[in-house]
Amino acid sequence: MKKKRIFGFMDKILIICTASLFMMASCSSSKKAQKMSNTNETKAQEVGISDVEKNRIFVTMNATFKDEERCRVAMETIVNDAYAAYGVNSHFWFRSKDGKSLFVFEQYEDKKALRKAIRRFTSARISFFRSIKVIDVTVYGSISTSSKLMFAIMKPKYMDYYGGYSKNVAKTKEAGIKDFERNRIFITTNASFKDEEKCKVAMKGLVEDTYAESGINSHFWCRSKKDGKSLFVLEQYADEKALIEHLIENPSSRADFFESIDVGDVNIYGTESDTIKEMFDSLNPMYMNYYGGYSK
Repeated sequence: MKKKRIFGFMDKILIICTASLFMMASCSSSKKAQKMSNTNETKAQEVGISDVEKNRIFVTMNATFKDEERCRVAMETIVNDAYAAYGVNSHFWFRSKDGKSLFVFEQYEDKKALRKAIRRFTSARISFFRSIKVIDVTVYGSISTSSKLMFAIMKPKYMDYYGGYSKNVAKTKEAGIKDFERNRIFITTNASFKDEEKCKVAMKGLVEDTYAESGINSHFWCRSKKDGKSLFVLEQYADEKALIEHLIENPSSRADFFESIDVGDVNIYGTESDTIKEMFDSLNPMYMNYYGGYSK
């Protein structure tokens, strides 16, 4: 990616974000309090990233529909079961614009939560796998040998923790999925290193800055286990406003990051507004729309 193109992209973000934030500034203080609640972060974050926040396990799956109606019915049961289970922080489903492809994103509190989830192989899960054609599965983070054995039939790719966090989730006694838990925005970037040392410096700055911001639930970085050359970055935002605020607050760190890598693809899940499209135009991302599920 050329240097000139990167800074043109960042200039565009700054102009659009400034206008967007000016319009948002008219929100009342009561709405600000509501937004803080909607992040669902614990009220008192520790100073610095805790080990717990580094030990999350993520699983992603790309698939195509064979029988979408059967898939949708199975999804509702799977999602409700996951929401009530221990340590399943996210079970989010997205569908492509043409309606043919499916992306499933799961986040687990730790390897124990993942192991328990794998063992709950219910009739709904069997029905789900019969309703789709799996393209690929990737596991991010360190999991147990027994979990790897259970995943073996799906031949997943594994990526190791490289940096970042996924914040602790505030506990709630209210039953059922909340509306704000359906409104999360995910951005994933697949890339390879051009200058790993420069990338590490940019990552450190981005991670430290975003950890202090409300509304950035995850900024999680993984590298390929096999050769160490590939990089995966997962960003999770409470909503679109949190994403815009982040972009305007961290222009230099993001520019340094993009200069240090070769971008493979960028995917944006959960929003396709004109503002977001214009901001990310030069990266040519793929967009997928919310289909079901939650992220606490």
